[in-house]
Amino acid sequence: MKSQMISLVNSSCSHLLRSSSRLPGRALSRPITTKSKTRGPASALVQSLELETEGHVFESHFPDVPLPQSPLTPIVFEEASKWGHKTATECGYTGRSYTYSQLVDGIMRWGGMLQRMATDRANPGTVAILAPNCPEYPIVFFGSIGVGATVTTINAAYTPEEIARHLDDSGANLLVVEGVMEPLAEAALKVLKREVPVVVNGPSANARPNLREIIADSNTPFADFVDVPLDRVAALPYSSGTTGKPKGVSLTHSAIANNIAMYHNPHTINAEKAEGDHQEVLMGLLPFFHIYGMCVIMSSGLCRGAKIVTLPKFEPQVYASVLKKHKISVLHTVPPLLQFVAASPAVAPDDLSHVHTVMCGAAPVPPAAAMALKEKVSRPIFFQEGFGMTETLCTHMTPKGEEKLGYCGKLVPHTRAKIVDLETGAALPPGAEGELCVHSPALMAGYHNNPEATSDCFDAEGWFHTGDVAVCDKEGYFSIVDRIKELIKVKGLQVSPSELEDILLRHPGVADVGITAVDDERAGEVPRAYVVRRNQDLSEKDLHTFLGSRVAPHKQLAGGIRFVEELPKNPTGKLLRRQLKKMADGE
Repeated sequence: MKSQMISLVNSSCSHLLRSSSRLPGRALSRPITTKSKTRGPASALVQSLELETEGHVFESHFPDVPLPQSPLTPIVFEEASKWGHKTATECGYTGRSYTYSQLVDGIMRWGGMLQRMATDRANPGTVAILAPNCPEYPIVFFGSIGVGATVTTINAAYTPEEIARHLDDSGANLLVVEGVMEPLAEAALKVLKREVPVVVNGPSANARPNLREIIADSNTPFADFVDVPLDRVAALPYSSGTTGKPKGVSLTHSAIANNIAMYHNPHTINAEKAEGDHQEVLMGLLPFFHIYGMCVIMSSGLCRGAKIVTLPKFEPQVYASVLKKHKISVLHTVPPLLQFVAASPAVAPDDLSHVHTVMCGAAPVPPAAAMALKEKVSRPIFFQEGFGMTETLCTHMTPKGEEKLGYCGKLVPHTRAKIVDLETGAALPPGAEGELCVHSPALMAGYHNNPEATSDCFDAEGWFHTGDVAVCDKEGYFSIVDRIKELIKVKGLQVSPSELEDILLRHPGVADVGITAVDDERAGEVPRAYVVRRNQDLSEKDLHTFLGSRVAPHKQLAGGIRFVEELPKNPTGKLLRRQLKKMADGE
C-alpha cells in the first residue's frame, strides 16, 4: 500500500510539474523597481553587522534566495513524493486525516471536477471557501488554483449579509461550504439574489455534491495540465487595508510563491523539512482564510512536509489536549493566544514539551507575555516574531538565535523598507519613528476592482505604504509602534495605545486590555483603558497607581478605566479598535 501511495503522489506531482522547468519568467502585473545587489553565498550572521542604508532605505541583511518560476500548487508540493506516506492534515476533533499522497490525489480530482464544470477550462473563475479550518481546506485551495481558478476565502464568522457582499464583490461562481454551515450559505445566497453552485464538505441537507465523496472517488478524473500564468491571481483574501471597508487583495501565484521562498531562507525558517522519521507538527488553529493561516501555516507547512492538525475553533481543553497528544513542535500564535498559553493552567508546561519554536504575529507582541511563556516552559525555546500584511505577505522575521522581544525582526531577503515622516513623507534614519513603507517581489497586484484604493497605498515608485508607525534600530530590527489612524493626540503629543497596553498587561490582575481615545475639551484626546480583569479585586485606583510612575503625564489614563468581560477582536485575535472607539463614543 505504501509503495502504491508513493507512486500515486509521484505521478500526481509530475503531472502538475510537467513543464515547470520550461516556464519563462513572468513579471508581476505591477512593475517592481527593486534592484537586487550581487551578494556572496549565505554565511553566519555577524551580530555587529552595520545596517546598510542608502538615502535611508533599509535593505535585508540576508542574501537573496532563488525565486521560483512556477505556479503556486507545484511549488508547494514539489517534494511531496518524499513524504507521501506521512500525514499531511488531520482534524484535531475527529481524527479524519489525509497523507500527502491522498492530499495530492484529492487536489488532482478536485481540479478535474472544476475543469469539467467550467465554461473556460483555462480559467475556471473564482471559487469561494466558507469553512473553518479542516483537513480538506488545502485540497480545495490548491486544487482550484492549480487549474487556474482564483480562490477567495471567506471569514467563517461572517453573517449572511457579509457573506453575500463578499460573494458579490469577488464575483465568485462556485461556493464550497462546510456541512454545518450550509444553512448559513443558504441565507447568504438569498441576500445575494443570484445563482451560485454550492459544494458541501460532508453530507448535504439539500442533496448538493459532497466534496469528500468527489475527492475519494477513483472515478473522478484527474485534472488536465494547465500552464497557469504567474501573474494570474491565485488568492483573493479580504483586508480592511489601511482604511475603509474590506477590500479584496489580489495575490498572484508569483507573489505567494516568491514570499514562501523568501520566508524559507536559512536564516529565519526554523521548521525542518520532513526526512526519515522526523516531521514537524503544526497547530492549524489560526484561520486559513486569513493570510497568516493561509501562507505561514498551511502553504509553508505543506512545503516542509509538516503534519498540520486542524481545529475549527478554539476550546481551551481541546487545544491543550492537541498540544500534548500530537506533540506540536512549531506553535503559531497571536497575542491573545500567546497570553492564554503563557498564563492559563489549562496548558501545563508538560503540554509544551515538544515545542521548540513559538511564532507570534498578526498584531504587536506584548514582551511581558513572551517572557511569561519562556518562564513557564523553563527550557530553551525559540520565540520568533514576524510582521506582514495581507497586501505585503511576510516582510520581517526574527533571525534564528537572535531573539529581541518587542521587535518583529529583520527584513527577509529581497525586501526593502523605509520609515517616512508622517507629515513630510521624507525617509528617516534609524531610530526615528514614522510610517513603514515596503518594497518586494511579493506585494499584492492591487485591490480587486478598486484602483482608487490601490493608488492610495502605492506611491509612484511602487512602495507600499502600510499605515503602520514603526522604528528601525541600528542593528536592523523593526518594531511596530501603532497604526497611524490609532495614535492618540494629547495636546499635540502622540500616545501609542499598544505601548500602554503592554505596560498594563504586566500587572498580574490584568487578563487583557484595549486602549482607545476619547474626546477632551482641553487636551483634544486622552486615552481610556478597557480592561478584562483576572479577579474582581482589581480596582481603577490600582491601575492608575501602577501606570503612574511608568509613563509621562500625557500618557496617563485621563479618559478613565472601564472593566469589561471581553474585548472586541477578529478571529486572529487582533483588537478591533474601531469597535472599541464606538464603545467609548457611545458612553
